[in-house]
Amino acid sequence: MHPELVRRFHEPIRDEAARRYGLSPEQLTELAAFENFVYEAENDDGEGLILRISHSTRRTIDYTLGEVEFVRYLAAARIPIASPVLSDSGQFVERIEDREPGSYFVATAFERAPGIVFDDAPPLKERYWKPPLFRDMGRLFARLHNRAQTYAPSSPRLKRQEWHEYDVVDIDRFAPPEEKLVRERTAEIIARLNQLPRTPESYGLIHADLHMHNFCFAEGKITAFDFDNCEYAWFVKDIAVLLFYIARGEAREARDEAVAAFLGPFLEGYRELRRMEREWLAAVPDLLALQRSMNYALFHQYRDPAVLDESTLDRWGRFRRDIEADTPVLQLDFTSF
Repeated sequence: MHPELVRRFHEPIRDEAARRYGLSPEQLTELAAFENFVYEAENDDGEGLILRISHSTRRTIDYTLGEVEFVRYLAAARIPIASPVLSDSGQFVERIEDREPGSYFVATAFERAPGIVFDDAPPLKERYWKPPLFRDMGRLFARLHNRAQTYAPSSPRLKRQEWHEYDVVDIDRFAPPEEKLVRERTAEIIARLNQLPRTPESYGLIHADLHMHNFCFAEGKITAFDFDNCEYAWFVKDIAVLLFYIARGEAREARDEAVAAFLGPFLEGYRELRRMEREWLAAVPDLLALQRSMNYALFHQYRDPAVLDESTLDRWGRFRRDIEADTPVLQLDFTSF
């Protein structure tokens, strides 16, 4: 959880946010979340809602409205995503004042995506995590990217950040001072990525965090949610992020095989609706390496190494060694897919 949000957050803020969206504070169920406080509850009409609370130090009203506008634009094309809902006062985003002048909390609510997250139901994943679902995911990503290609914010105030503006891309802020090689390797990755072209066909507003924790599965269909990190980047970056987390869910020695088994059918589905040239797939190794460096920065942003157990420290030590050695995240020729 973001340290500033934890420091400032208190139960009356949660309860006020719930009331503004017609939810009973007593019925809120807190959900596991990394960068926000997130709750689930039903309103008086029996509709499942997800309530999300952030802070202005991380998400301003305008920045959050930019997310809401983009998600509504996607939903208008009948893409299966969890749409934002209005508060009782008719607002998509509610401002709740902080005790410190000039600061505030930001509350938003979304439809509860139908179904279940695979990590909460291993038997369901075992049954359905197969090529037909991979092709469906490819089609979903293609639809998201096709729609995003025509999106423009209604006001400059609502523009989302560029990929390089995400704070953890600036690893100098978070990696310990003595880790010079980590900084150098990450800077080299960013320099190579900055050479990639940015055309309307290749670059636009993406989800940026659409992995297995951020979609639900029900009756053979998937619904995407949590666009909190949506940003401007290459469309292929969305795919690379997904591959990164599929790999992370496997034993190190099984990662290449698992990702290869996924990527082939996924791209079949994607290419039914949208082009994906092999030249763009050549950028995936650098995008994977960038995601690894970002995760390493997040570790230092949110956790104190002095209070972690040895196994966690060892895992993140391997992250550091892999970054310093410039070890590929995956040993795959992505241009062959």
